[in-house]
Amino acid sequence: MPSHAIADNLGPTAATLLCIAVALMALAPLSRIGNRSIAQWIDGQTLHRLHRISIAWWLLAATVAFVLFSAVSPAPDDQRPATAALAALWTGLLSALLVLLIKIDAQCRLLPDPLTGLLVATGLTAHGLGLPPQAVSLADAIAGCIAGYGLLWLLAKIFHRLKHDQAMGRGDFAMSAGLGAWLGWQSIAMVWLSASLCGLAMAGLRSLRWRFVHRQDLAPPPESVAFLKQQVAFGPALALGGIITWIYLG
Repeated sequence: MPSHAIADNLGPTAATLLCIAVALMALAPLSRIGNRSIAQWIDGQTLHRLHRISIAWWLLAATVAFVLFSAVSPAPDDQRPATAALAALWTGLLSALLVLLIKIDAQCRLLPDPLTGLLVATGLTAHGLGLPPQAVSLADAIAGCIAGYGLLWLLAKIFHRLKHDQAMGRGDFAMSAGLGAWLGWQSIAMVWLSASLCGLAMAGLRSLRWRFVHRQDLAPPPESVAFLKQQVAFGPALALGGIITWIYLG
């Protein structure tokens, strides 16, 4: 069947399934690309752990794809099949990228340049094609990319000057730029606020878990201040902030 015929018969359910399929198919090859780019910075054991994609990550990728596409999918009467197919492809790629950035940063505190660069490229291309979120224009996406990188870099520099500590790395700036490309400059503040709250929540949960395991130890748990001192990965929190903002825009 010709591709245009497939597009013409693509309903909302099929588009959602296509989005999930793209996310799942992209996960492994994108993981290999990201792992190769950081292999020189990590030990063999960590690299082996990065290469392994457990069932939990596959399920997370499918869930993120379903949530993101459902949030921006228009009503069937307003949905052009070709646009729905393109939106499903791009949203599936976005979902795979977000899940991999969460996984890699959580496991080795690095955000691979090829994946953050692809996050930027897909965001700009999506809005050049007029894909969701529809509230974001290409000009907004370009400004969001610049603001996402530049402002976070500036905040990190100010923090370093005041505290003499490295708050964030270049990968965090690039990931913020990618989210800005997808969500527009107007949403950068919401992404950062949501990410900060998610990061604090994750640090708090780790602190509670530490206290539960070490009930007799009166020493203050390092996790209680880990996020504020940037001793935990910020990439997962940024990804969650981006997902929350995407749902809000949808």
